[in-house]
Amino acid sequence: MTRYLQKPSPNFDARTRPIDLVVLHYTGMQDAEIALARLTDPAPLAGHYPGPWQSDDVTADAPLSRVSAHYVVDEAGQVYALVPEEHRAWHAGVASWEDDGDINARAIGIEIVNGGHDFDLPDFPAAQIDGVIGLLKDIFGRWPQLNAKRVVGHSDVAPARKVDPGEKFPWKRLAEAGVSIWPAHTQGIELDADEPVSAAQQSLAFIGYGVRQTDYMDEATKTALIAFQRRFRPSDISGALDDETQRLLIAVARLVQ
Repeated sequence: MTRYLQKPSPNFDARTRPIDLVVLHYTGMQDAEIALARLTDPAPLAGHYPGPWQSDDVTADAPLSRVSAHYVVDEAGQVYALVPEEHRAWHAGVASWEDDGDINARAIGIEIVNGGHDFDLPDFPAAQIDGVIGLLKDIFGRWPQLNAKRVVGHSDVAPARKVDPGEKFPWKRLAEAGVSIWPAHTQGIELDADEPVSAAQQSLAFIGYGVRQTDYMDEATKTALIAFQRRFRPSDISGALDDETQRLLIAVARLVQ
C-alpha cells in the first residue's frame, strides 16, 4: 500500500457518474511545491504562478481557473492525496473519451511532477514511475472496474489542447507492471491498402479517441493520430499515417476490445 501525504484541495464537487477512467498528467510547472500550491489554491491569481504559459500582458491580479487532481506524485515517488476519489476533481478540462465529454465526472486524475514541454520535458525518474505504478495498483484494488485498459493520458482525452504526460513518459514500463497497455508486436498485421484513413479512423474511435468517420484526413483525425503516436510511437509524432502507425492502431484496438 502506497503511503500518501495529505494535501487537501478545496477544488472539487460531487461526482455525477461512476468512475471508469484514470487520467495521467504532468504538472508542467517549475517544481512540486508550486504545482501543489496551484492545485490547492481556492482563489488563484496570475501573479502567483508566473510562467511561459501566460502572455506578457496578463496582470498579476487576473484570476485563474481553479484546478485540482486526486493525486500528485513528486520526483521521488511520494504521493500526495488532494481530493478523495469519491469526489470530482477538476483536472481534465474540455475533453472526451469514448464519446463521453465529462471526463472529470468519471475519472481519477493523477498529476506527475514534471516541468513538461515548457521546461524542456525532463526525464521521469525511476522512483517517480515506481510511485505512479504503486498508486495505480492501489487504485485498481479499490475500484474493480478499473484496469490497465482504463488508464489514459491527458493528451488522449484532449488531443487538440494537451500534450501531457508527453512523449518521454514510459508507458511501456507501466504496461510491464500491469497498469497500462502496450502492443507486444505488430508483425503480420495486414493493412487496408485501399482505405487507410477510413481504417485508421475506425481504430482511433474504437480505442476511444474523438474521431468521426469522414474517410479523409481531417484536423480531428490528425490531432488524434499525433496523440496516439505520442503515447505508442514517441519516436515519430508527426501525425503521418505510415505503415507502422497503421499496424500499431490495429494492435492497440485489439488490446482494448
